[in-house]
Amino acid sequence: MKKTNVRPKTWFASGLILIASLSVLSCGPHKGPTQADDSQAPLEIGYSQLRISLPIFVAQQKGIFSKHGINASLLMYPTAQPMTQALVEGKIQIAGYTAMPITYSGMARSGTKLLFITTMIEDQNHRISFLLRRSTRAGGRPLIRNLRDLKGKKIGTLPTVAYSAWLKAILQANGLNPDKDVVIQPIAPEQEAAALRSGGVDALFTNDPVATAAIRAGVAELISPTVECPKYIEDPFPFGSFNVSKAWADSHPEVFARLVAAMDEAAEYVNEHPADSKLAMVPYLPAQFRSDVASYPDAKYLLTDESTEAMYQHLADVYLKMGIIDQPVSLTGLVVNLKEGGK
Repeated sequence: MKKTNVRPKTWFASGLILIASLSVLSCGPHKGPTQADDSQAPLEIGYSQLRISLPIFVAQQKGIFSKHGINASLLMYPTAQPMTQALVEGKIQIAGYTAMPITYSGMARSGTKLLFITTMIEDQNHRISFLLRRSTRAGGRPLIRNLRDLKGKKIGTLPTVAYSAWLKAILQANGLNPDKDVVIQPIAPEQEAAALRSGGVDALFTNDPVATAAIRAGVAELISPTVECPKYIEDPFPFGSFNVSKAWADSHPEVFARLVAAMDEAAEYVNEHPADSKLAMVPYLPAQFRSDVASYPDAKYLLTDESTEAMYQHLADVYLKMGIIDQPVSLTGLVVNLKEGGK
């Protein structure tokens, strides 16, 4: 996939500020910090309590939602799996960011059409996922020196279809049979570090906030400096997207335009101000992880004129061939790309 450069988009942000007084009513389990302004369109936006949702945090904390006429109320989900379930069931209309296999699977299973707005990507300079082993004692020799050494081991993963699927693809690329050579154990994020420390698992495949916290605490270390998903699946690797119910967007076009402009501006801010952007996630993380944010890897997002339908469809086809999703998914008309003329 061709690499792209982020370009300023102030013309789009200003051109889509339209006057509207539309409201959205939806439900979510936990409300995060909000910026109240009754004169603006109220939107409830789901987010996963992970670093991948960074543009949402930036849009809220930097006043970008407010700038575009949106009074956002953020609804917390511990991972993207239950958030996407709520999205495809119509319990919420807007959420992100979600790993592609989760979104594709939810759409295929439910028949719900979701729009894709901006794309988080992973490459060798922007790590998202971490394949970790227990930290090696001083002077000791690691039991897991490379990915082939995972044979016969128990590997903990985030409890999502995405992480299990990606791990299997990585193992297969290294000559291992994921169904016979390893045990893959889904573990709730808050229990992952303890499981690795105690020996309940031999390795972890996870992301932040758990990964960096475990490394900084001396519990875990990278098996390899290579970022695995880009190396073994796609480089750069389209990790996940911000999603909106197409039915909602079609019935609220003016507010939807504001939302796209806000997410574009937030994603651009993350790309251009990585260190400052990380600080915006502090209020949305569990207290024990807040001191780690400055140590997180920088994030990178493709804007709406860089996220293409062809890219998303190619990845869906790759996932189908790999068995990561079990039925075809059509992305026709669902990827928001202003350069290509909308969605």
